Amino acid sequence: MHIHWIANTIVPPPISLSGGDRIMVECIRRWSRDHKITVYGNEGAKQLCDWFELKGIEHVTWPADHLKKYGRLFWWFMQMVKGNRAVDGITFSPAEKHLILATSEFHPSCLPAMRLKKRYPEAPLVVGLYFFAPKWFSGQPGPGLMFTAYRPFQQRIYQRTLREAEMILTTVPQDRDLMIADGRSPASIYAVMGGVDLTIPQSVPEPEKKTFDAVFISRLHPQKGPMELMDVWKILTAKKPGARLAMIGSGPLDAPCKARAEKLGIAKNVEFFGFRDGVEKYQIIKSARVVVYPAVFEVGGMASAEALACGLPGVSFDLPPLRVYYPRGWLKAPPGDFAGLADCIYRLLTDEKLYTEMSREALAAGLEWDWNARARAMWDAIERSIAPDAKPFFAEPKK
Repeated sequence: MHIHWIANTIVPPPISLSGGDRIMVECIRRWSRDHKITVYGNEGAKQLCDWFELKGIEHVTWPADHLKKYGRLFWWFMQMVKGNRAVDGITFSPAEKHLILATSEFHPSCLPAMRLKKRYPEAPLVVGLYFFAPKWFSGQPGPGLMFTAYRPFQQRIYQRTLREAEMILTTVPQDRDLMIADGRSPASIYAVMGGVDLTIPQSVPEPEKKTFDAVFISRLHPQKGPMELMDVWKILTAKKPGARLAMIGSGPLDAPCKARAEKLGIAKNVEFFGFRDGVEKYQIIKSARVVVYPAVFEVGGMASAEALACGLPGVSFDLPPLRVYYPRGWLKAPPGDFAGLADCIYRLLTDEKLYTEMSREALAAGLEWDWNARARAMWDAIERSIAPDAKPFFAEPKK
């Protein structure tokens, strides 16, 4: 199979790494052993693959980064225009089987993929749709105005995706159920969840002494709750003076989080590491006792599973998707309850019996996240959905 992977909105490490980009990297790493893969997109797509040293793949770059200086919206629009024009020059070899994969429903990736699909209708289309923007005026905590404003645009391309893609990749069963209610066949939607490359944590030895009480692993983004974590840590240090927090990740809230820590008087308690990956990241993770993930709006969040695979129990707000992602080895507080979240961390740090029990559960849960198994199951689901005898993937939902 020749997989034509369109990834035209990538912001690569060390600037950022989204969950969808991680899924892309880990699947390409494994699928390229048996399939030919060509990655199309802006400069960030190749930089992402080069960062993770992905071998045996081809690249077609649609330059757009020189347009960033005109603002994100213009850059986004021009990526879409460039992608739509560029796919008209792609030629599929009749000697190969082809599959078109859009790394997300974002317009610069998905619209060129759909345009290519119209040129080659016999080639199955797979679209990753990992995040539903929140409804306007829903009253729910959200990931920022930009994502809320994105909702009407997302809904339009979502409807096209329902009708045109043979397979949709999502994150959690709740989103899968929503798509089934909207007319998709169950076999044509796969909840990826994410994974962990277990060879890396297993290769990193345990430190003689823990340096940090907790570790945060995610993008520094409003969705992930890093600003809220500064307030939570202030509450915790009132109970446990000197408690130390490691922050792994980068993003738009890097400077605001550091300023918040200074303002709250906890700067000496919080160490910001920026983006880290591989052995270096796991050395930091293993130097902590607990993983804390205070997301305020989430559809999954696979990064914390890396800490579970090291035996670190977790703490988060009790968001429905996190009940699916992290049912074991985890303590949860009501959403928005900063004191409750701080108390969960404090209990794990001071109750040795509870910590031992939760750590054992966390490790067992983490070992279930093996990327080899996850990527294989994902590909098997795609193959079933595009098989000649597969049932129709879309029917109008019942009124």
